[in-house]
Amino acid sequence: MKKLILLPTLMVTSLVFAEDTAYSPPVGGMTLPAAASTDTFVSVALATNAAWVGTVASVSGSDITVAGAPGWTANVFVTPGYHYARLLSGAQAGHYVSIISNSADTLSVDAAGLNLSTIAASDKIEIAPYWTLGTLYPASQADTAFTTTTNTFARKTQLLFFNDTAIGINRSAAATYYFYSGAWRKVGQATTVSYDNTIVYPDTFFIQRNVTFPTALIHLGRVQPGFLSTILTASTVQNDNYVALAFPMGVTLDGTGLAASGFTASTNTFSLKDQLLWFDPSGTGTNRSSTYTYFYYNGAWRRKGESVSVDFGPTVLATGSGFIIRKAANGITAPWTFSTGY
Repeated sequence: MKKLILLPTLMVTSLVFAEDTAYSPPVGGMTLPAAASTDTFVSVALATNAAWVGTVASVSGSDITVAGAPGWTANVFVTPGYHYARLLSGAQAGHYVSIISNSADTLSVDAAGLNLSTIAASDKIEIAPYWTLGTLYPASQADTAFTTTTNTFARKTQLLFFNDTAIGINRSAAATYYFYSGAWRKVGQATTVSYDNTIVYPDTFFIQRNVTFPTALIHLGRVQPGFLSTILTASTVQNDNYVALAFPMGVTLDGTGLAASGFTASTNTFSLKDQLLWFDPSGTGTNRSSTYTYFYYNGAWRRKGESVSVDFGPTVLATGSGFIIRKAANGITAPWTFSTGY
């Protein structure tokens, strides 16, 4: 990763989304610089505007029926753009699920490992469109937020995405995209196919690799209210989880809430359990190794290679970037929940 400095440019107005619940999170914007000849770790720090906010009426299998008879058009949340549903309260607060289809008042979703039966009637829920390559990096920001490729044998800005369902450590990118002839294209695929609708998930990061020129993305959106949650997956071998906080301010290790949820503390410094791999945002170059590795031991955050008497809990994780949670082999798959304070 590279220098990814996020500068708040506004935090002004509020939005109210009707349906059955008043909803007014702060909105704003920030600038995400990315240096030349460098891998910048990027995550979406601001959410898209909610399309609907309300409450759950009931859950049956992978179907969530909402209260208030909203009268949605069939499949309005999958055509033309993909949406997710995020729980804002209750046992699954902060978790989101992709919407596969919808009727007038019911969402059919991909549970993605969540126990939907724990969602209760009256839990608050929102629906919002995913960021995509085409909306996060629109053509209007060509040669500002990214550099256009004019020769497919000499690609300029490239966006590297990881497969979060794969298992193992130090995994290579699963897909690489570049902007060519007015749209985002995918390495290995025909240059006539647009990948503008590729989803950018809110709880992970991708790498922006600028080959020649520095860039700066103008990122506008709203602060996600309530909670942000994701599942940290363990396996029989060590497993890297590519995670991020979709939050527009830096958060300390103590403030992440990881020590209380999702992260397994070490009891022996010679045999570490879960580890957090951090990359210095001011670093440069591509294919860089992590700058520091943190673990939780004896009630505080420690740093590999440093005295275990030093508490690194005040260390700040930069907003809009990402980091790796390396779950221990035969460890525990568990949810991580962060309170946004809104």
